[in-house]
Amino acid sequence: MDSTPFEFLEHAEAELMAMEHDAAVTGVERREFVFRSLVAAAASTLGVRSLGAQSPQAYLDATAGLIARPARRQPPAQEPVALGNGEAPALQFMPYPEGTGALMERMVARHGVKAFARSPFTVEPWVGAAPTSPEDLAFLPAHRLSALIKARKITSRQITDIYLDRLEKLNPTLNCVVTLMKESARAEADAMDRELAAGKSRGPLHGVPYGLKDLFATKNAPTSWGTGDLKDQQFDYDAEIVVRLRNAGAVLLAKLSTGLFAQNDWWYGGRTRHGRMDRSIASA
Repeated sequence: MDSTPFEFLEHAEAELMAMEHDAAVTGVERREFVFRSLVAAAASTLGVRSLGAQSPQAYLDATAGLIARPARRQPPAQEPVALGNGEAPALQFMPYPEGTGALMERMVARHGVKAFARSPFTVEPWVGAAPTSPEDLAFLPAHRLSALIKARKITSRQITDIYLDRLEKLNPTLNCVVTLMKESARAEADAMDRELAAGKSRGPLHGVPYGLKDLFATKNAPTSWGTGDLKDQQFDYDAEIVVRLRNAGAVLLAKLSTGLFAQNDWWYGGRTRHGRMDRSIASA
C-alpha cells in the first residue's frame, strides 16, 4: 500500500506503462486505460503537495472527482443478422446530416411513400428499317437495342453473337475479357427469344446483352477479383446484381477485367488497354 501521494503517483505510472503495453498486445479495456491516464494527468497538473497527508485513496478520489469516469456499458446481446447480397455496405459516405435515416424521414415527410415509387421506363418503339451492319448494331445504345428486340427486328441471339464475336476479335488488343461466357450467353439469349415469341416480355432489358466486372460472384464462371491466386475461384451463388439483371431478361456475355482487387488497370492477365473505343479502333 502506497503511503504518500508521491508513491501513489509512481505506482500509478508503473501501472499505466504496463497497461499501455497490454493494450498494444492484448487489447486492454480502453476506457479504463484512458481514465487512469486522465487521473495521472490531473495529478501532475494540480500538484500532489496540495493534498499533503491525504491517503492515496483520498488522493485518487479527489482527482477522479474532477473527471467524469466513463460508465462501462455492456452492449445488448444481439443475434447476428443475415445480410443478403443486395444489402448496401456498412461503410459508405453519407454527407447528409444525421445520416441515411434522417434523409429517408425527410423525403417521406415531403413526398410520402411516392418518394420511393419506381419511375416507369418506357422504350420508344423502333421506327423505320433496322440496321443490317453488325458494327452499326453493336454501337446502338441499350434502349434502342431493346426496341429492336421487342419489335422482333433482331433476336437476342443475333445481337449476342455479334457482341461475342467482337469480344473475341478485339480482346487481343484491349485485354479486357477475363472469362468469355459463350455457351451460357447463347443459352440465355435463346431463352429470351422463346419467351418473346410466346408473348412474354420482362421489360426494357429483355434480351439485351451486358458484361460484368470480375468482382461479382457468378455460379457458372470464375470470379478472380483480378488476382492469379484466385483465378479458379468459383462461388455457388450469384451476386444480387446478377440475379436482378437475369430476372429482368438481360444476357450476361463475359466477366470483364477491373484490375487487381478493383485497383488500376493491371490484373493477372496483364494490363487492360483503355483505348478510346470509337469506330476507327473497332474497325482496326
